[in-house]
Amino acid sequence: MDESYYRYTIRWFGKWAWFYNFIALPLTGIRNKVSGMIDSKVKIKILDVCTGTGTQAFAFAKKGFDVVGLDLSREMLKMAEKKNKYENVRFVVADATKMPFENDYFDFACISFGLHEMPHEVRHQVLDEMKRVSRKIIVVDYHIPKNRLHRWLHVSFASLYESKYYRDFAKWDLEELLREHGLRTVKEAYGLLDFVKIFLCKRTNFCSVHQNSITLKQRH
Repeated sequence: MDESYYRYTIRWFGKWAWFYNFIALPLTGIRNKVSGMIDSKVKIKILDVCTGTGTQAFAFAKKGFDVVGLDLSREMLKMAEKKNKYENVRFVVADATKMPFENDYFDFACISFGLHEMPHEVRHQVLDEMKRVSRKIIVVDYHIPKNRLHRWLHVSFASLYESKYYRDFAKWDLEELLREHGLRTVKEAYGLLDFVKIFLCKRTNFCSVHQNSITLKQRH
């Protein structure tokens, strides 16, 4: 793993932590829409990856689910702890590429607006870890338009406030990335018109292309 990614991420989110909640206010409706994707009347366990200041974790908690919010940034989690008024939410400082949980520990694993903050290789590793700890995955991120002009406008605008990894994220097809990891979309929705897309996926039985490539490298 490139250590510069960790240094950059911790520094970047440490800088934004104190006013991140104000920046993310327009996403409140999306947080509720994401929690509404889970139709369950029983108490289930949810992992919120890259939880930040915990807004998505709290949206899950309102529905009575047991939630663990995981993030690399201690500063972001300090803000989450200050806001936390739920007994069914706890937060963990951890690397999403090496999650401290057993296989299938959770019923759902969710990552919202986190994949675009990572180098491409890290995205692969995080998705593999999410698949390991849960059979059902929710991914929320920018919906990059296919139209070249719309794509340019979208990327140019988002790049004004996003991290340096965003432009690389915009080069890839998110749906194809999920398929590569053996994730089958069973439900999808849009937010902020079509600026954001939400995927609810189930884990299939076959290994991802990325996992197979890692296995081959290990054998050699």
